[in-house]
Amino acid sequence: MTTHADRAADTDAEQIIGEFYSEFPYPWHATRLTAPDDPSHHPALLAQELGDFTHRRLPPDARVWVPGCGVNQALIVALRFPAAQVVGSDVSTDSLDLCRTARDQIGATNLTLREEGISDAPYRQEFDYVVCTGVIHHHPDPGMLLARLAAALKPAGVLELMVYNAYHRREITAFQEAMRLLGREQDLWFARRVAGSLTRDSELSRQLRADLGEPEEQFADSWLNPCERNFTVRTLHETAGTAGLALEAPCASPLATGLDLYDWRVPCDDAQLRSRAARLTEVERWQVTQALSVDRSPLLWFYLRRTDNPWPALRESDRDEAFLDTAFVPVTTSERVWVMGRAGGYRPLDAPQPLVAGPAPVVPWLPDVADGERTVRELLTDRGGVPNRDELRDLRIRLTTPSFPHLRAVSAPSAA
Repeated sequence: MTTHADRAADTDAEQIIGEFYSEFPYPWHATRLTAPDDPSHHPALLAQELGDFTHRRLPPDARVWVPGCGVNQALIVALRFPAAQVVGSDVSTDSLDLCRTARDQIGATNLTLREEGISDAPYRQEFDYVVCTGVIHHHPDPGMLLARLAAALKPAGVLELMVYNAYHRREITAFQEAMRLLGREQDLWFARRVAGSLTRDSELSRQLRADLGEPEEQFADSWLNPCERNFTVRTLHETAGTAGLALEAPCASPLATGLDLYDWRVPCDDAQLRSRAARLTEVERWQVTQALSVDRSPLLWFYLRRTDNPWPALRESDRDEAFLDTAFVPVTTSERVWVMGRAGGYRPLDAPQPLVAGPAPVVPWLPDVADGERTVRELLTDRGGVPNRDELRDLRIRLTTPSFPHLRAVSAPSAA
């Protein structure tokens, strides 16, 4: 599914996007920024989400690239990885200027900002971790951009990627097509006028009316973006494969968990269907979940790996078993906090704050008894037994990942 692709194909797509976000810089500065006092905290939790409970997958002093960083993303990553060297790239001068101002206010000296697009970036096997969320779907050739991201990764590196889910964008795609046919595809005033005048009740009219009260930058980003490619699990898998990449694991990002759009378990309580789905490949099962969930299917937010990555390729069931055979302790790190003042600009809170661990643990007693000696399997057995496969997966994700930072491994079977 494509909108405005013909125009973007005839011109420099990254220049078009840069001009769009210079006119409508979005998202804006975060109102609250945090940095853990323990530099190994976020790398360890990210490794755990990939099934590496030995914490060797991503070093705290990693080289990190955030292409298409916009106003916030590179700074957020630099604060999460305070011992890493982070490069943020974007084609929007205005977005980079806003990010640079915030970086200097906070003193994030590990962040370098560069005005460059992905298509002309010079990097070759330089980065341990690449974060590219909400970017490549704004280009007429996302496969080419994915190939550039793959080239920038070290062989053992990790790519965090988010692209638009086609099942979430049907109304937006239809509205963009109508604006194109009316010859007013990027006219914000006209788009708002149309949105407020629709007479037929539909999911489109309801979504538009709900967004009419949003600031113009947010409305434009949602409804008027000049170039957009939407994906299914299948098309993302195929595009990644052409670029020398493979989907490795779902990412339960803060946005996905906040929207409750992160659960890739097959949404069905029929035992026979679930048994059949369990025999599928990971990618096939994710396709089933997307097809059966439609507009409530998870965000397409994944970790990807190069196909020549030396780390063993794990299934979700492998990660679940490794979780069971690992001993954990509760996460105890504190974090530094900066808040946006009313007049603009960030100010630090006077003292480090306890880490905000997100939603309450799905099994509240487990962090209380995690002692770093007994494995999760032993702890669960003492309380009645190991849950079924789906419950176990939910338990792992909602206790040991960056969005649910309750437990940190201290003794685990080797992942390599």
